[in-house]
Amino acid sequence: MISVAGTLVADVMIRPLRSWPGKSQNAIVDRIEVLPGGAVANTGLALARLGVPVSACAAVGEDNLGKIVKDLIGVWATRDAVTVLPSRRTTASLVAVSEDGDRCFLSAAGACDQFTLTPDQVENEIASGSRALHIGYAMILPALDGEPLKRVMHQAGRLGALTSLDVTYFDGRPWPDLLELMPEIDVFCPSLLEASVITGKPDAAEAAEALVASGVRKFVAVTEGARGVWIHIVGEGQEFIPGRQVKVVDTTGAGDAFVAGVLAAWYRGLPWWTAAQIGALVAATAVTGSTRYENLRSLEEHLAELTRDGNSQSVLIEGNP
Repeated sequence: MISVAGTLVADVMIRPLRSWPGKSQNAIVDRIEVLPGGAVANTGLALARLGVPVSACAAVGEDNLGKIVKDLIGVWATRDAVTVLPSRRTTASLVAVSEDGDRCFLSAAGACDQFTLTPDQVENEIASGSRALHIGYAMILPALDGEPLKRVMHQAGRLGALTSLDVTYFDGRPWPDLLELMPEIDVFCPSLLEASVITGKPDAAEAAEALVASGVRKFVAVTEGARGVWIHIVGEGQEFIPGRQVKVVDTTGAGDAFVAGVLAAWYRGLPWWTAAQIGALVAATAVTGSTRYENLRSLEEHLAELTRDGNSQSVLIEGNP
């Protein structure tokens, strides 16, 4: 099992939005629906679709959106550790997806601001069978960011769990402060924008190298959207994986899907280079669906696709069943 903790949002999805209506005007779209979003919902759901059991650790409010989100998480989570906070609203976003698959957001703060995780809770997760702790998104979890997050990651590592961190960019955050957390992190997969504001390096390869120099212990990926992803595996080297040519429908959750692919491959005992290829394939597949991750398949099926494409050799033999 992998514990996925942190941001959980009610996403009100609108697609496709061709143009914002003016005041007192109406715009017709094809679909409006409510989906769980944020790191817990996105990475957690992608892991579940890949066949990895997930413990979902987050907070929602005591409102209708919270009820919807918690119920939907319960459909796929092996362990539901989503807490309902009395008299709080659920963190929510309106996500408008354009015809080319890009999106914009309107967000309202809520229960995520009160989400906490303690070293004792981490110990309980591991005692319940978790082999890894993935937390997202740092810098927008005010009750957890800073020293509390460092203690939590340290405890997970001390108990033998893999530690993974994710971020999402917002203006005005003290991004370089995250460098102090890197020695507690095994896996970190930021976008180029996020990696740049953390390290001060505008180039993906340089940013990845700076993150490793700051202490990331096993695997760094700096994603560049459709262009591809720069991989740095500690002690083994760097490599650029070009983006796959796919028909993009919705890019929401692509970065979370990449992380899920990497973690799922690690969970099955595959080499880090294979995990990087799986992450890139899973992210490319994720953006082809109109409903989040509807086209993701089992890890074995994605591995078979890699083998057919000639991007991975003997991946099923190298991995543990």
